[in-house]
Amino acid sequence: MTDDQSLTPNQQKVVDEFEKARPGLGAIAENNIRNNDKTGWAESIADTPSDELVVREGSSRNSFMYRRIGG
Repeated sequence: MTDDQSLTPNQQKVVDEFEKARPGLGAIAENNIRNNDKTGWAESIADTPSDELVVREGSSRNSFMYRRIGG
């Protein structure tokens, strides 16, 4: 994907969800999508149902609470 192409609706949703989770993360997500040849983000997003592309809270093994994209 090149910088002059528009994002797909699902890709834009991922960017928006990252931005909602923490301002500034949307730009990082967009960069990762556009650098798909190195990150694989575009394929992962294409393989994920749209209803699963939302911010959710969860906990890790050390009980640290965080926001993340996906299930």
